[in-house]
Amino acid sequence: MTVPAAEGSIYWSFADVEARLVEAMQFQWRTERGAWAFASDGPWHLIVRDWWDWAAHEDRPVPRIPLSREQMARMEEASAWLGHAPERDRKLVVLAITALAAGRKSVPWRALLKPMGLKLGAHGLRKRYARAVTCICEALNGAELRA
Repeated sequence: MTVPAAEGSIYWSFADVEARLVEAMQFQWRTERGAWAFASDGPWHLIVRDWWDWAAHEDRPVPRIPLSREQMARMEEASAWLGHAPERDRKLVVLAITALAAGRKSVPWRALLKPMGLKLGAHGLRKRYARAVTCICEALNGAELRA
């Protein structure tokens, strides 16, 4: 939840940014586009392919719910925020947000080791994720303070 700061600006907390990224992921799953531009190396194409495979297997059409303009704008705004995260951590943020958007209560850090090309360091991944989302928060809050 965004909290008004001084004179109409908005303070973005870690939880706010994470929730908006999760929301954007869920909006993305509702569209026909296959991937976010920033996640070209991420797992988005696999998720969409799984959805289509499920629909084909079940002999049902894939339900696509169109997004409103406001939802599309929110999705695009949140996806642009990943440009504020360190480049090496963007894939990690996408993987973690994918797990949260799928309904998990917490991110399975050990399961993310292999997609990140690591064998050890689940705690390190959690810390990298926290730093990356904090970078986004700082960039957003800094922009609000400058405006």
